[in-house]
Amino acid sequence: MKFATIGHLLVESDIEQFPKSWVSEKLIVSPEVTINGTSGYIAGLTLTAQQMMTLPKETVRKKILDAALRIQNEFDVELIQLGALTTSVTNGGIWLTEQKEYSGFINHGDSYTAAVTCQAVLKSLKMFHRISSDQVIAIVGAYGIIGEAISKLLVPQFNHSILIGRRLEKLKKLEENIQGNFETTINLKTKEADIIVTATSHPTALLSSNDLKKDAIVVDVSQPPNLSYDICQKRPDISRIDGGLVDFPVKIPIPTMPVGKNFACIVEVIMQALENEPKNHVGSIDLAHLQKTEIWAKKYGFTLNELTNFGKPINKFH
Repeated sequence: MKFATIGHLLVESDIEQFPKSWVSEKLIVSPEVTINGTSGYIAGLTLTAQQMMTLPKETVRKKILDAALRIQNEFDVELIQLGALTTSVTNGGIWLTEQKEYSGFINHGDSYTAAVTCQAVLKSLKMFHRISSDQVIAIVGAYGIIGEAISKLLVPQFNHSILIGRRLEKLKKLEENIQGNFETTINLKTKEADIIVTATSHPTALLSSNDLKKDAIVVDVSQPPNLSYDICQKRPDISRIDGGLVDFPVKIPIPTMPVGKNFACIVEVIMQALENEPKNHVGSIDLAHLQKTEIWAKKYGFTLNELTNFGKPINKFH
């Protein structure tokens, strides 16, 4: 099964990091890559994160559909992974599966991302000699695709949890599916938390220094990041951890990607292609599938072995 990703630029200057031969007016496409016997392409829209969230949704969706159709028809790709905000604007990928012109399969990659995020949280607690049952965790973007899954998995393990989102009605619905000691709020009450997970579709850095208590741990899943590099430098007591990167011992053409690393969402679609599984994985995360992605990861060696901050080992920041 042949795979492809559809991502987007974070900022306009990112396009300069791609070879000119990859770039057309509407789409960036890498040469074909081969990984453990399966092949595919790394592709992305030329829209920035800001444009993804501010242009009319219909406009952005059409660009995503056009990209999917080109990838399907010109490159014979059967399985597409929606990266970063392309998932948000397509209702978790569900919208794209409903378009009759596209006949392949869609995976938003968020299942393995959620699994890896939970692993990063637990590894970070161990690294800093903390016990989850003594800690307060805040999950920002708690009713999103990733946020909901990690809330289900992590809330029962913590002393108290603060589930944060912008819409009360969605938080109320989330409450029905979570077990443990938690509160929901539309306020950014991250300063009350010992450990914070950010999993939002916010197009810029969301957290300021004032939002973080002393010695807080931030597991940042979001792309673009919700905690900036500058704050990491100004607040050495804060520990930011990449929430969506895993060890990936195969060279893959993604500019700025740290050597030996890859996004868990991209890894998930590669693993699905390797498994030749003809299914859609869109919308809310099926926890059974999430657990299956962890089994796949162990099988292929695409696992989280080292905690990093912006791709660099944590000890280089402390």
